[in-house]
Parts: sequence; structure tokens; C-alpha cells
Amino acid sequence: MKFSRKFLDPGAALALSAGLSACGHLGPAADTDPWIRGVDVSEARGAEAAGVQFRDLDGQVKPALQIVRDHRYNWVRVRLMIDPQTTDGNYGLLQDLPYVKAVMKDAQGRGLKVLLDLHYSHWWADPGNQWLPAHWKGQSDEALAKSVYDYTHDVITQLRAQGTVPDMVQIGNEINGGMLWENGRIRKDDMTAFVKLTNAGANAVRDASGGRAGMPPIMVHIAKIGDAEATVAWYRAFIAAGGWVDTIGLSYYPMWHGDFANLSKTIAALRSTFDWAKVYVAETASYWDRNQVGITEGLPSPQTPQGQLDYLRALTPAVRDAGGSGIFYWGGFWSQSSKWLTAPGWKDDDASRRSLFDDRAQATPAIDGLN
Repeated sequence: MKFSRKFLDPGAALALSAGLSACGHLGPAADTDPWIRGVDVSEARGAEAAGVQFRDLDGQVKPALQIVRDHRYNWVRVRLMIDPQTTDGNYGLLQDLPYVKAVMKDAQGRGLKVLLDLHYSHWWADPGNQWLPAHWKGQSDEALAKSVYDYTHDVITQLRAQGTVPDMVQIGNEINGGMLWENGRIRKDDMTAFVKLTNAGANAVRDASGGRAGMPPIMVHIAKIGDAEATVAWYRAFIAAGGWVDTIGLSYYPMWHGDFANLSKTIAALRSTFDWAKVYVAETASYWDRNQVGITEGLPSPQTPQGQLDYLRALTPAVRDAGGSGIFYWGGFWSQSSKWLTAPGWKDDDASRRSLFDDRAQATPAIDGLN
């Protein structure tokens, strides 16, 4: 049975903000976007500012996003952190709002569309990390929802003011277990508090965009691909709790989420159940060099530049044939991180082994893997 708004529990929906009935999924949007060939460029600008010179396949130094454009990508993804430099000194990310505004101006100026990834944290947001920004700690559920709304509204307002409206907005990142812990942690499958927070973000995007008709679609992104049944069940529960989702984003790393058959099964099940929602692989990556964390199982291709290219060339039909609508590569510009990353506690630089640029910051053959 397909799952749509008519199967919602009215009581659950009414318990949410008054604006939800006017802003949730209202049916399929116009299907005009092409297949997405995307790459996460979150590190690129900071790396360049620190002196990294990214080189194309022929060794020519170019601006990072020009390389993206030259290799036929049509979308980029960029994360936005809250106070990323106000940590305990042991870790620092780059992506505050001024940084992201500059990335979006650069990207859209080159004709690239942008998926804005709102982390709602000063640190990584993933299934094991969903930490409150320091100045939001101690707030009640209601106060935190207002903080999420006000912050998100301000972000979208500033982006619109500079003429860089995001083309899609991701509310949270890999939010399997909720977000903004502890307030928004999912407990015993109860998503009520969590959905109040995600809907606060979605409502703010709507309001700052001048209404439903002018807003970008809302992506809800999790990392459960290895189990199709569990992934569908998660989105069923989210929607039943009144959660707003326009598009579905999934993380797929074969060493953690199973083989291509699992991926295809999951995408097909989501499309069958929620046929109004496009499904994207919002994160994926593969190794061009031997990994530094001892992974030996689940790798679908050799850890070589050619193996990385082969992985992406096999991934595209696996996603497309199952009904997916595009792929974003994660960590594409994670090269020479000693120049730009503050992370003294890390014992490895494994993300650099999955970049689309080698240790010389020269593009690997996989730069063309999604073409």
C-alpha cells in the first residue's frame, strides 16, 4: 500500500504547530529537475583559503567549483554549522553562515544548484552525534523549537537577500535517532518531540520564502540503507507523527550499508511506498587509496583510483534503475587537511582516502564517475 497524507493519524498532526496543515506534503511537485550529479563541496573554500591548490586531471590549477562545473556536475551540497569554531579547542569546522553564503554565491554564479545541509550543531551531525549548540543548552522543547525556527528563518532570509536561494534544504543530517539531543532524541519510537523540531525548521523555510509556493523542497536524510524494511518504517513513523518531508535523502557507504542489491531494494521500496517523494543518495564515497581505519569487509571495488571510478560508474545505474533521482558524493575536496582542519585528537585522515582529489590535490579519475 502506498503511504500518503490520507493515512495520517489526525490527532498526531493536530498536535503540531498550526501551520503544519498548510505546509506538509501536498502531492508531487513539478518533475522538472534533471538527474542530479552532485558533490559535497563543504571543505573546498576553506582548503583554498589555507593554500590548497586544486588541480584538474591534466594538472591545471583551477578554482574548486570550476572543476566541479567542468566535469558536468549540476548540483553541490554544503553543510551549515552553528558556531563551528566555538568548540573546546580540540576540533574546528569551517562552515558558519558567512562561509556558506560565500560558497553559495560562488556555486550559483557558476550555474550550479545547491542543497543546503542544516546540521543544527557546532559539530558533526550523524547517527552517533546530534549535539546541541552551546547557547541552546537548557532550553525547554518549546523554546528549542522556537530557536530552530528563528535560526532557520534568519539563514534563509540572509541567503535570499544576497540572491542565493537554496534549491533544496536538508533539515538535519543523518537524523536516524533524532536531532538536537537530548530534547529531540527519538525514544522508544516516539518521534513527537523530534518532529516538532524538524517541522520548526521546515516552517521557517516556508515562511522566509514567502509561502509554500516559493520555497525549496525539504529533504529528510537518514543512514539506514542496509535494511529496506527498517528504512521504510522510519519514514512511515516520521510522516505519521506529522513530519514534513518533500524528498528523501539516504547515506550509502557500502562498507556500512550493504551491497548494491540492498541499496536498490531500499530505494525501490521507498519509491513504491512514497511515490510522491524523490529519493536521493545524499552521501556516498569510495576509496582511491588504502583506508586508514582497517576496513576490510564490504568494499565493492579495489582501493585504487580505478577502483574508485568503477564504484561510481556502477552506482549510478543501481540508483537510477531502482527509481532514485540522483547522487551526491561526500567529502570530494578533503585533501591536504593538515592545512585547514583543526582536529588534534584524530589518529587518521581516512576521509582523504575517499576524496576526489589525491594528496597533491589533483583530481582522481573518479571526478568523472557520475557522468
